[in-house]
Amino acid sequence: MDNLRPDRIIRSRRRTISLEITRDAVLIVRAPLRTTDAYIGNLIREKRAWIEKKMAEMRSRPVTHERRFARGEEFLFLGKSYPLEVLAGSDAGITLGDRLYIGEDRLPEICGLLTAWYTEKAAEILPVRVAGFAAILDYRPKKIRISDTQRRWASCSTSGTLSFCWRLVLAPPEVIDYVIVHELVHMRQPDHSNLFWEKVRRAMPDYERQRDWLRENERMLSI
Repeated sequence: MDNLRPDRIIRSRRRTISLEITRDAVLIVRAPLRTTDAYIGNLIREKRAWIEKKMAEMRSRPVTHERRFARGEEFLFLGKSYPLEVLAGSDAGITLGDRLYIGEDRLPEICGLLTAWYTEKAAEILPVRVAGFAAILDYRPKKIRISDTQRRWASCSTSGTLSFCWRLVLAPPEVIDYVIVHELVHMRQPDHSNLFWEKVRRAMPDYERQRDWLRENERMLSI
């Protein structure tokens, strides 16, 4: 890494600068509008040891191997693994039982079918779990969206819309709940101050365990 450079620089009306290492070991710099490239370069050199450590950490985490979509291949749903079962001579779509089933005739379109199936399940599961914690916290989102974001598990808009990535339903329920609580608290506490984390802790005393699980296993939550 002789020439350590950011993969992406995002300038906005924010007041502070931050360095982010994504789950794919990509370096993103978020900076105020007038931040110069020279300042960013100096910051990266100053933080080089931390950046390289975080990148190595991200690369060492478990990752889903390239899919073959073959019989017996494991797929996650709510934290449990289900082997794929291909039904010979069938044109059935995705169904879940003791295994994840698909008709042999639909294999050419399996990736799209799985995405649609997980998205549908997310639309069923997430609003119900959001409602439960919203009642506890007395934070009422105006709308819930299921999205296909690559870099964020969830977000909270200033208008009160909560957006969740459909891939969340691959994670265990308690991890999903952590992400929900995190975004609900953001509705009134937009930063990550000590007060923010204290509010998260009140709703979920073991949130750190769920947060750590997500950080360690997020690269596994894909198809």
